[in-house]
Amino acid sequence: MERWTEITYNSPHCYLASRKKMRLLSTARTDIYLLTENFAEAYLAFLLNNRDHLSRFEPLRTEEYFTLEHTRQRIADSATDFAARKNLLLVFTPKDEDKIIGSINFTNFVYGVFQACYLGFSLDHAYQGKGLMHEALEIALSYVQREYGLHRVMANHLPGNLRSSNTLTKLGFSQEGFAKSYLKINGSWQDHVLNALIFDESI
Repeated sequence: MERWTEITYNSPHCYLASRKKMRLLSTARTDIYLLTENFAEAYLAFLLNNRDHLSRFEPLRTEEYFTLEHTRQRIADSATDFAARKNLLLVFTPKDEDKIIGSINFTNFVYGVFQACYLGFSLDHAYQGKGLMHEALEIALSYVQREYGLHRVMANHLPGNLRSSNTLTKLGFSQEGFAKSYLKINGSWQDHVLNALIFDESI
């Protein structure tokens, strides 16, 4: 059974600094939370546990990035964009558990005639191949469509990242292009496949 929770934006800093975990969405096998400061330790544990695994897909990280203080500060710094409805940073756990096994980041929201954002996501290496990423993303995308009124979500990946490619395809994303030397990943400029999901506005 899927469900979601309404949130308001009157005091976003209170949300992100809250000691109360904000469960935003639930699926049959996952609970999806707004990334708040009280998740800093669990989120850092997720990052450390998957440091080698995720390094192939991310920019080079300093040692400071993997400290609790820096993790807390990044979450706190995201409050301004959250307040302006320019991002939505989520983490998810197995149903009724505390361990973070994945993250879903909607960023760079643009409204007006564009009504779009970017999507990034990652999953604990030990939980791959179970359909959990697809399950969490499916309801998160529905939430973003409904609550933010977006028309397009863009998600790009390395050409060799077949897991992400397959996940996006199953979610309805279409390949729209190929960008040479697009992002500096793991210390070198790398090509990316450009994908987008166009929401059906008749729903």
